[in-house]
Amino acid sequence: MRERPRISIVTPCYQAEHSIRETVASVLEQTAILSGRAELEYLIRDGGSTDRTVPIIESFGSKRITIISEPDRGMYDALAKGLRQATGDIVAYLNAGDYYHKCAFDIVLDIFRNKQVKWLTGYQTLYNASSQVVGFRIPFRYRRRLFARGLYGPRLGFVQQESTFWAKELLDAVDFDSLRRFRNSGDFYLWHQFAQKADLHIVAAYLGGFKVHPDSLTQKGAQEAGGAPAANNIKEIRELAQRPGLPDYLVCAFDRLVGALPLRVKKSLNPDQLFVWDKDREEWV
Repeated sequence: MRERPRISIVTPCYQAEHSIRETVASVLEQTAILSGRAELEYLIRDGGSTDRTVPIIESFGSKRITIISEPDRGMYDALAKGLRQATGDIVAYLNAGDYYHKCAFDIVLDIFRNKQVKWLTGYQTLYNASSQVVGFRIPFRYRRRLFARGLYGPRLGFVQQESTFWAKELLDAVDFDSLRRFRNSGDFYLWHQFAQKADLHIVAAYLGGFKVHPDSLTQKGAQEAGGAPAANNIKEIRELAQRPGLPDYLVCAFDRLVGALPLRVKKSLNPDQLFVWDKDREEWV
């Protein structure tokens, strides 16, 4: 990673005039960017909105934003185009309506630089329509074998994309033409591919979150809010994954049990892939 790392954020959007402002502000107002610790590349792929989405983005007047507004074939088509453009050392994507905590990039940089991590996620956080935090949980662990078996979602919790960051090199495992064909589970496709190259680490910190609102409670929103995954999501995941066996289901049962226990227990059982803040040493351990 270069001395002053570049962070690339991709936001795919369409007709998002009521939600885009908060999302863009949360990216531009990161403490790591304002302090000069990191450089920001913010790629917004708009699907040809006819409302005020583009003017609202342009009103920020930021040279850090690159916005391209043109018709696309859906969110994952727009995302694939944006990820293909990304040049940062660290990459993530954030949908319109969702937003980051202002210190998220600083935490991510601390972990990536000091812990040799390539893939990181944080607290799974939910906001209500008024942008109030209404729920959060810290995952126990993520296993590469269970990604290959497609068990994150149907059996275990989904990885919260709004809190997840990765090293750009992991995108080498992604076929962007395959990604753009997904309709519901493109994020799982990314995780499935990344898991072939790296472990997903966890930091016990609030990085970002998903906003629950009526329009979101159809597919992904229902999953993030703790509901059952939609049938279309399960179908796409099963088409991609290997068939799980009894040992995989037993591991799932164990991980679900530990997932309900206190953080100190999770850390003791996953010491190398779960980072917590040590207040005495004043560092992530």
